[in-house]
Amino acid sequence: MAKPLNFRIKDQVFDLVPLKLERKKLYGWNEKVILDSNGEVCNTLSLYPELAMLIPKGGIGLGSMDSDGKWIDKADMIYIDEDGSVAELVPSSYEGEIKLYNSATLEYFLEHNITSVYSLQGEENHPDFVKAIQENSELFTFVFNYRADYEGDPAFVIENDGEVFVLVGKKIEFEYIGLDESGMLDEAGVEEDEEDEFDFAMM
Repeated sequence: MAKPLNFRIKDQVFDLVPLKLERKKLYGWNEKVILDSNGEVCNTLSLYPELAMLIPKGGIGLGSMDSDGKWIDKADMIYIDEDGSVAELVPSSYEGEIKLYNSATLEYFLEHNITSVYSLQGEENHPDFVKAIQENSELFTFVFNYRADYEGDPAFVIENDGEVFVLVGKKIEFEYIGLDESGMLDEAGVEEDEEDEFDFAMM
């Protein structure tokens, strides 16, 4: 059985199993296969242009290359925050409890690009959990981490017709585009066009 997520709302803890909803399972999918001139299947490679090196598919997830072209395993890498301090490892959401006490407005939710949707299984065994989600005027939000990592993703808990879902996404950074300075309309320089009189003699 899949591992549950343990949600805490005030003094109650609810264990629900997340089931990932995938578009291709619902609607099917097409797969494009690239062949070379000999009819063999081509493999995906990652290019390091600075070092003129090619890394096989999946290699970047295992490590990286330093400036001298030496391979560094992911386990030996140290992650640094923007201020130069060593980043703290964020535990997996499947470990411990997820405290639902932060809420987000619908407007804030719409500023995210949703990348994953999970249906929480077992909500019929936790009517108090469903009720708490329904009665919340906003959306419960928390940081979701599938596995231990240095950065989690914002997640939102929503309810629809008695079913509860967790939506995981990325914040979209909108850039304000505007004028540096307001324009001025020089009304004095605008001349009204005189209406041409219709001369029937011209016909």
